[in-house]
Amino acid sequence: MRIVQTSAETTIGRNPGQVYEFVTTPANWVGTHPVTAAVEGATQAPAAAGARWIEVIRPPDDPTGFRTEWLATLAAPGHTWVIETDRLLTAGVRCQIAYTFTDHPQGTYFRRDMSVLVDDTADVEESMLANLSDGSAHEGYLEAVKAVLER
Repeated sequence: MRIVQTSAETTIGRNPGQVYEFVTTPANWVGTHPVTAAVEGATQAPAAAGARWIEVIRPPDDPTGFRTEWLATLAAPGHTWVIETDRLLTAGVRCQIAYTFTDHPQGTYFRRDMSVLVDDTADVEESMLANLSDGSAHEGYLEAVKAVLER
């Protein structure tokens, strides 16, 4: 089994509840996360624990993209949000993303930690693993969230 992990963090000049509400509303990913082409399902409000939705992911080297179903597994408004999928592009690739929101003198310290577990039997191209381990898209996402919320 291989594990790919990335982390990104920033401080946003809004309170943790405001940042949490924006980030946990999947419809807000379109236009802020560089690889999110679309979201489908109940995506117009913060996703509570147990909520499911589809994200259409379009990496830079894949013009067609792929669909992933996410499940919110932990929702503590203003503090922590965890989402998971047991099929990121293909069987045998699981992903968990944990978002934390911490009160900070300048607003909110916002952190995103992603862990991808790739089974040895998974049919995964090296380019996908390279894209996953490149933290620039995730850092770009946090900076886009910051830009939107601080407008």
